[in-house]
Amino acid sequence: MWKRVFSMKRSINPIPLVIAMTLVIGSVLIGVYGTRLQEREFGSLMPLGDVADTARQIQFRMQIEALHRPTESPTPTRSDLADLVSSTIKSEWRPPDLSAKGFVPILAGQAILLGDQAGIAILYERAGESADRFLALFVTGDRGQFASFDDFGRMEPFATNRSITERDDETDPNSSATLVFTDGDLLFIARADDVSTLDEIRSDLGAP
Repeated sequence: MWKRVFSMKRSINPIPLVIAMTLVIGSVLIGVYGTRLQEREFGSLMPLGDVADTARQIQFRMQIEALHRPTESPTPTRSDLADLVSSTIKSEWRPPDLSAKGFVPILAGQAILLGDQAGIAILYERAGESADRFLALFVTGDRGQFASFDDFGRMEPFATNRSITERDDETDPNSSATLVFTDGDLLFIARADDVSTLDEIRSDLGAP
């Protein structure tokens, strides 16, 4: 057995062997350094999951504040919201009027969703509901710095005319949920008590 193998080794043509080894080494280098190049390319991107987590925490604090505010507290007007947008994110975009869907703004202000980049946060309350039902809307500038993940778990820039809706708990159909989309200039994050509420107001928000 050993002699037979040895004699076969001696009969191998060295040229194909060198070519094969070169291809293998090249494949390894591409596999290693190609991945690292991709990581460097996307290294400056911010995963949307991190931004959505920050929005969820801000929403929670706003809801606590809303539940404890005096009933006679003033609520932001459409003019107030327009001024907030203009002064904070320097945009001509204006928050939608959701009163036809029963949602009225009760709190609004600046919110830091990413590093030191200012955004806005608006908390709406559904009028006439026996239980407190809230909708939170967050808006910040989009310079192409946000990333989502494809079906294979690979990070990619979050594309315009795309939206993502996810429940906080995918095993619970009644879980609170988040809708994220971008128009290329602004990133929008909406949070509601359930997916059906997001589906109800998504066209008003301009979500694709």
